[in-house]
Amino acid sequence: MSGERHSLTRWWDGKAEARAKFHAWWEGYEFQAREAAVETQAPPPVIAAPRPRVKPTGKVIVREAWPPERVKVAQMVWGDGFSFPGGVDYTVTIAQALKLPRDGRGLDIGSGLGGGTRAMACAYGAIVDGFDLSPDLAHEGQGLSIAASLGDRAPIDFLDIDRDMFKHKHYDAALIRNTLSLMSDKAVLLKRVAASLKPGGRMLVVEFCLAREDAHGAALDAYRLGEATAPRLATLPVLASRLKEAGLAVLGVEDHTESFMRTVLTGWAKIDALVKRGELDAKEGAALMGEAELWQRRVGALQSGDLRVARILATAAQ
Repeated sequence: MSGERHSLTRWWDGKAEARAKFHAWWEGYEFQAREAAVETQAPPPVIAAPRPRVKPTGKVIVREAWPPERVKVAQMVWGDGFSFPGGVDYTVTIAQALKLPRDGRGLDIGSGLGGGTRAMACAYGAIVDGFDLSPDLAHEGQGLSIAASLGDRAPIDFLDIDRDMFKHKHYDAALIRNTLSLMSDKAVLLKRVAASLKPGGRMLVVEFCLAREDAHGAALDAYRLGEATAPRLATLPVLASRLKEAGLAVLGVEDHTESFMRTVLTGWAKIDALVKRGELDAKEGAALMGEAELWQRRVGALQSGDLRVARILATAAQ
């Protein structure tokens, strides 16, 4: 094992309290810190936020940094080409509701690294345009599409909220994931996407939402404060009403939390194996710990009942 990997092992072994917190969350019991325990090891290496590798013309509202080590770790946890829970099978399954026709045209907003965009393009024989609010993820995602010879069938681009990027009545279906909760003006994006749908085209929204307007528990507060980009959360009924205001007919509204949680926990079941195999260097180990803590807060808020995952299916007028 290289010296760098030895360094990671020492760092990971020294993070006793952090690892204990993670395993307590995983096993479902409350973590109680030992008052006498004092960590004396040096802090993990700091990962500097990179400059955006694309030059968006509009305002960047996502403040998350995606350096190479985080991109690598995310894919090890969630699957090749994925920066968020929901691999190929999950994406293709939820996209069935869109009824995307072969040789049709799809829109994937919140594409991240584009794994889902490419999966839909291949599964349904369609052209699927991916867009993401993160310039870093859009850049990496387009590179992955080109490497997979899907640069034309599954292109990934930065989502510029300052302008309408979608052709009128151009798409047969649209999927929006993990995007509306990052935007204060959800109505503008929804109206643009609705206008881009062909008559009868379908839209599926999968999004974090509040369980109720007055939700304010400690776990929800920890989730909100721990996000790099402050979430702008609405309740599920409010999200559904926004789709109606955009001129769409809502076909179905459901709480998708339990299914989403299973997907998250399946991904994180890999964490011990990743560490034990010693495949990560020190920066990648720090990125893995950062992802673990991020998802610990998110899952804690979901388990508290204050944060939910909405799934809304709608259609454009015929």
